[in-house]
Amino acid sequence: MKKRIAIVLLLAMLACLCGCQQKPSQTETTEATTEPVQILPEEVPIDEGHMLHDKRVIFIGNSYTHYGNCVITKDVQIQDQIQRNNDLGYFYQICRRQGAKPQVTNWTYGTHSLEDLFGGNCAAGKGCDGVDHKRFLKDPYYDYVFLQEHTGSDIGPADLMINVDRAAAFFREANPDVKIILLVPFRIYDAQYQTNRTWLPFLKEIEAKGIQIVEWGALVEDVIQGKAVVEGGQQTYNRNSFIVDQSEIDGYHQNMLAGYITAQMAYCAITGEAAEGMPYDFCTNSAIHTKFSTEAYEAKHYTRSGTNMASIFKSEADMLGLQKLMDQYLAEKYYLTY
Repeated sequence: MKKRIAIVLLLAMLACLCGCQQKPSQTETTEATTEPVQILPEEVPIDEGHMLHDKRVIFIGNSYTHYGNCVITKDVQIQDQIQRNNDLGYFYQICRRQGAKPQVTNWTYGTHSLEDLFGGNCAAGKGCDGVDHKRFLKDPYYDYVFLQEHTGSDIGPADLMINVDRAAAFFREANPDVKIILLVPFRIYDAQYQTNRTWLPFLKEIEAKGIQIVEWGALVEDVIQGKAVVEGGQQTYNRNSFIVDQSEIDGYHQNMLAGYITAQMAYCAITGEAAEGMPYDFCTNSAIHTKFSTEAYEAKHYTRSGTNMASIFKSEADMLGLQKLMDQYLAEKYYLTY
């Protein structure tokens, strides 16, 4: 009897052991193998032949460039060039997705004009008055320089021309072959703030000096006003789609979506590549950078009204339509109509 019980127990143990080691079912295997694998920008192989690989790029301006993550916001008290190198904003992320790994310097300071940054005596009122910011640019050799001017009412077309010339001369002295691009922000075109529209006819003169013009602000304003249609778009566009909450004390800085448009048009202006079809999934991936969280951005900048910014990012049709508009606005040069 005891022998029979022992045999039964032994068989039960063997059955349990076999069951524990049983291979997953076909369904379980299929689910495991079809799980999407996320490729982060840093995992994309380097393309040493890419025209931006190992190149030095600098973004110069203020919050109209850094507010939407084209480059990542830095405190104005950080003035050392080394600390402002290796920026990981959207422009860098686009480059990495295309195989390039440039060194990107973020020389943007809130409220600063180009005169504050290159005139030798900052007067921006941000705790750095009297500072000669260009003195901290120990290595001024860059391959590509993006300039963006302040949009205060005290800066007229003549000031714009002087300030751009001064900044361009600074970098051309270090590298005569440097490519210089002027980013023209939203507020220049904004129907609610028309003071700086006087700049537009003078952009032709700036271009004649060998400086390329990128009008990301014109695209944003035209979509808001319904003058430009997002082909295939499923979302309804308004000011809050691109600009931080209008009911707050702000209401004119770009949000993450407009920041992506800035960075993508900047990249295409240099490379000549089309924006249409390019990846943008990194824009809302907070695992890459905490600044890329749409939830945190909305919680900070849309406390009184909502935005469909995140919904647009999630819509392939809308993002493709916006990319097509980027290509159109780079090619058509809105400022030439003035």
